[in-house]
Amino acid sequence: MPQLRTIPQESLPDLLEQHRIWLATDGTRGQQADLQDADLIGRSLWRADLRRALLNRSDLSAADLDHADLRGAFLQGARLAGTSLWEARLGQADLRDADLHDAKLDPADLRGADLTRANLDGVSLRSALRSALLDGGADIGCGP
Repeated sequence: MPQLRTIPQESLPDLLEQHRIWLATDGTRGQQADLQDADLIGRSLWRADLRRALLNRSDLSAADLDHADLRGAFLQGARLAGTSLWEARLGQADLRDADLHDAKLDPADLRGADLTRANLDGVSLRSALRSALLDGGADIGCGP
């Protein structure tokens, strides 16, 4: 994992507001949240709207992402060990090579998420997987 950059807690509300504006205006105003390579360990992002946010290689270990909207977010190589993602929306999220060990994904929405080569050791995702498999599947990289 590369050197992580520090994101001051006080800058997160403005960053999330600029991202909300970016989403609402299809990118004509505001700014896409770029939290790549960020140290977000233990942060509370409860109910955060992080759709299509850039979170590649970030460390979100033990963070609170309960009810967060991460649809289409870029989380490739991110560390989410022990992270709480209770009822998070992860549809179409790129979680390739992400470390999700001991994460709480039950009952997150994983429909269409790419979990190829993700570390899912100890993950709680019974109803999340059931939902993903019944509603079109999540790519968990287990096939040939």
